[in-house]
Formats: sequence, C-alpha cells, structure tokens
Amino acid sequence: MSESEISKLQGRRTVNINEPRTTQTTDIELAQQKHREALRRIRDGLATKVRILASHDSCPVCKAVEGAYEFDEVPQLPLEGCSHPSGCRCHYAPILDRYGP
Repeated sequence: MSESEISKLQGRRTVNINEPRTTQTTDIELAQQKHREALRRIRDGLATKVRILASHDSCPVCKAVEGAYEFDEVPQLPLEGCSHPSGCRCHYAPILDRYGP
C-alpha cells in the first residue's frame, strides 16, 4: 500500500510537490466562502451574537478563539495559524438568548 493510500485512509490531505499552488489556494478560498455564508445566515436570522465552536481535539489557536462574539468582532474562519493536520475545523453557531425557552 502506497503512502498516499495510507494517508487517504487516515483522513489526511496529501499535497503532491508538483501540485500547482492554485489548487491549494482554491481549497482555502472555498472554505472561507462557506464560512462567510454561514455567518451571513446567522446574522440575517434571529441570533443576537455568534459563537465559535472548536472540536475537542483542536489546536491551541482554535481553542483560544472559542467563545461568543458580537457580529462586528467575530474572527474570520478558517483561522490562520491553525496547526491541526486536518486544518481548521471551527464553525459558527448562533446565540439565541432573546428567543430561548
């Protein structure tokens, strides 16, 4: 079994040395676009604030930004400086404190 096949089974993204940089940049831009759209939907909904949620095995950078933010103070996802092998896996979640039970 080749190294790339093992990496795929482990869920790792491998980058070929000869792979053009535009492919890598496109992946980042697509992730940023998805996060911007999610934040827009939260802002246009009933939410009063936005929360950043990080996975249980996130890197220290992701753990540091986890929490609640005003809409004009929320950091852009995916986070720069994330050191997790799978990349930044943080996501936005709405805070509905005025509309809860």
